[in-house]
Amino acid sequence: MEVLFAMSIFYICYGIFGLFGKMNVAEKYRGHEWTKNYIKEIAVGDIILGVSWLILYFAEKQYDPGLVMTGLLIVLLALPSLIYVICIERKYSKLLKKD
Repeated sequence: MEVLFAMSIFYICYGIFGLFGKMNVAEKYRGHEWTKNYIKEIAVGDIILGVSWLILYFAEKQYDPGLVMTGLLIVLLALPSLIYVICIERKYSKLLKKD
């Protein structure tokens, strides 16, 4: 499950870069007064995902739950980040419609 480790490190690093404003965003979200806040909030979602998968990686190495259980845990631990990002997208889609 070294792929899980690599993906978690990628998402954590991408989230940290996003906190510093170095994240690619869709063209429709660029150039608004709230774009920096959008980038930072999406970056937090990436960090949440990366940290939860990193914890799973170390737990998986310790306990070896099996392939099916690991797959289910990957999806389960991705849900908080997914829900967070969906809420952020809805918030900024409404702001985009106002502009």
